[in-house]
Amino acid sequence: MNISPNTEPIVRHSSRTWKWAAVAGIWLALFGLLYWYEPISNLPIPNADYWNDKATDVIILIAALAAAILGIRLTRHFQPSEPPHRIWLTFTLGWWAWVGGELTGFVYDYYYWFTEFPEFTVIDVFWLLGYIFFGLSLYYQFRLIYSYKRGRKTALYLSFIVLALLLALGLNQLALAAGLGEGVSWGALYLAVLYPVFDLVEGAAALWLFFLFGRGYLGRPWWGLIAFAIADAINIFFWMGGYNWLSDPAYYQLDLFSNIAYVGGYLITALAFLAAHEHMK
Repeated sequence: MNISPNTEPIVRHSSRTWKWAAVAGIWLALFGLLYWYEPISNLPIPNADYWNDKATDVIILIAALAAAILGIRLTRHFQPSEPPHRIWLTFTLGWWAWVGGELTGFVYDYYYWFTEFPEFTVIDVFWLLGYIFFGLSLYYQFRLIYSYKRGRKTALYLSFIVLALLLALGLNQLALAAGLGEGVSWGALYLAVLYPVFDLVEGAAALWLFFLFGRGYLGRPWWGLIAFAIADAINIFFWMGGYNWLSDPAYYQLDLFSNIAYVGGYLITALAFLAAHEHMK
């Protein structure tokens, strides 16, 4: 089953998809309100800040689960022998890996809420697994699209990985030269820079697919990676000390935007999976 991106049918969303889109909008607004106003923190209960943080984490976790579960539903539309099955299976595994990261974050928050987080955690393992699966799914998708072209596609894919690693190394050195990441080990800083680099590379590939598929339903699940590229780039900029270059109002507004984009990445993917599933029923 070789699907041409230029002939993909335009999505005409079902009423069920629109209803869940409204729910997703409310869910995102609820997250923004909890994150910005911190209403639970103002309650006269022990560790109120902790419980407000956990409330926002639950919202994120449910959004992540929605993307992972709906990814399975889309994958089941294809037989294991069909090329799209491998694409959507690896893509969905990436979301399940990030669900594992979100769940593990609960455990680390419980044990390290009042102390400093370790520089490398099991959470990082899940994030890296997610990037590996996302990268593989993008590779399979591009290989399917350009199957008529000759060339060493595997070598090209590995070249992109090497390029991303080298780009992260260069940015790491620039960060050190600028005095960012003070008090952080070289390895932890490199890993922190590597995340947004992977996000930007995979986000750029997702944007490429967006233009290839146009308004086709199989081009939209990749949009979530674009949202994560924006969110993680801002967060890592802050983590490396970039907040010192901003006024307080600018910092708080940009921080809110990055967190909304983060949750939005999960919700965009979940809705795109749902729309594709409804279209193919």
